[in-house]
Amino acid sequence: MTWIFDEEVVAVITAIIVVVSVFAVVQAISAGRVVEPFSELGLLGANKKIADYPREVVVGSPFLLHSYIGNHEGKTMFYKIMIKIGNRTSLVNETIPLATSPLMIVYTVLQHNSSTIIPLNITLYSPGENLRLVFEMWIYNETSQSFAYYGRWNQLWLNVTKPPLPTPITPKTQNLSTNFELLLVNAYMSIRRAEDSGGNITEMVSMLNSAIYYAGRGDYAKVEEIVSQIVSLEPKVSSAGQEFRRMQLYTTIAYSGIVAGLGLGLFFYLRHRIWLIWSNFYGGWKIVPLEVQSLGSSSFDKKVKELLKSKNDNLLVNDIISFGDKLEYEKWSVAREVFRWTKNKIVRLEDPNPPKTFTNYMFSKHNLGFHITLTLLVLTILTIYITQTTITTYLRYVLGSLFVLFLPGYSLIEALYPKEGDLAPLERLALSIGLSLALVPLVGLILNYTPWGIRLDPIVVSLSILTVSLLLTASYRRFTLHKLRVYANAK
Repeated sequence: MTWIFDEEVVAVITAIIVVVSVFAVVQAISAGRVVEPFSELGLLGANKKIADYPREVVVGSPFLLHSYIGNHEGKTMFYKIMIKIGNRTSLVNETIPLATSPLMIVYTVLQHNSSTIIPLNITLYSPGENLRLVFEMWIYNETSQSFAYYGRWNQLWLNVTKPPLPTPITPKTQNLSTNFELLLVNAYMSIRRAEDSGGNITEMVSMLNSAIYYAGRGDYAKVEEIVSQIVSLEPKVSSAGQEFRRMQLYTTIAYSGIVAGLGLGLFFYLRHRIWLIWSNFYGGWKIVPLEVQSLGSSSFDKKVKELLKSKNDNLLVNDIISFGDKLEYEKWSVAREVFRWTKNKIVRLEDPNPPKTFTNYMFSKHNLGFHITLTLLVLTILTIYITQTTITTYLRYVLGSLFVLFLPGYSLIEALYPKEGDLAPLERLALSIGLSLALVPLVGLILNYTPWGIRLDPIVVSLSILTVSLLLTASYRRFTLHKLRVYANAK
């Protein structure tokens, strides 16, 4: 993993840190603003997947579907999903809803960047062929103070057959009365006012969804009680939100400034000392000349040529550093020159005591990339599941970004190109990011067709297993090359 010491790579990483810090400040200042707000409506089968849809149902027999709803509107939304029945001639599109009465209505309230899956136990009471079961999304419009058709809709084609034995079936309605819908709207508007003040409305939204649940069961006394509690919470939540929003802005700007400052400080501090770290790491390794004539013509380079010729195979990295120090050169500049010689294949660094087995190789300096990546994986998992504080939240942002945007691609590149000279340092960095952006969606696609689905735990486990598996493959391939190199050097 010595390519990480390359000056161009360090400069690019520093630039990324600064850009991300500036982006974080901009996000904090423009918190709550969404450039392209949208909502999602999806229809899932009985197993909560995009599959297993029924094609034929029996009159009076309930069947299970699921409605997926996602909110990316930049604010809390009150959704009403209308389920209607039509046929081939029925007109419905993005601007015109189906002109029939709903056989079922489902309500839910979602905060920004949240989603839910609602089970739908649907019963049809009239037989027919090629019927269209239409699912329409309606949202509460605060300007018109009424629900409006949003333009999102799904449909399912069905054949509805008569039961084998004719039995009297009484249609049942699952819709709320207008009065209780207005009651829920009143609670929703209290939540929106508290949200606009910056308040934490999570509890209020949860309470309103509970009220919707009790309304569906016909427990209207409970609904009125919960709505009264929501309305009474509005002043307290709004006041706390205004103060929290101010503190959050100041804290975000402060933390982002610290991160950007640390990034720049570390760059200017480590731009010299990083070479000392590298030289200390490889200080006991031999320097084997390859193309000594390619050294420069400076007085220092000439003296190094003489030193390499006189010492033969007994010259160590630390010897070069000490030699430069005696000539009053900065240690870091000498270490950087040794790194440059290694990078340009003027010399080769050779471990005097190389590991002989794969087990020893796994725990040696040769496999440092595996240890660093494994440490980052463990830290990422800890920040995901431990109790969240301000510091752990920001650590989660940083480590989570590496976990998704860098580590999977990095491990794949290391497995495909185990020899460090196969790719330039910047190529490894760029390909690691690019391949991560390709691998992670593929993992999500595969998870969608498993019983676990696309959830936090399956994603964390899957990406961790994928990354570690690729790293083990890369370690074994590097060990194979290492054995060949040791055997060639022994000859």
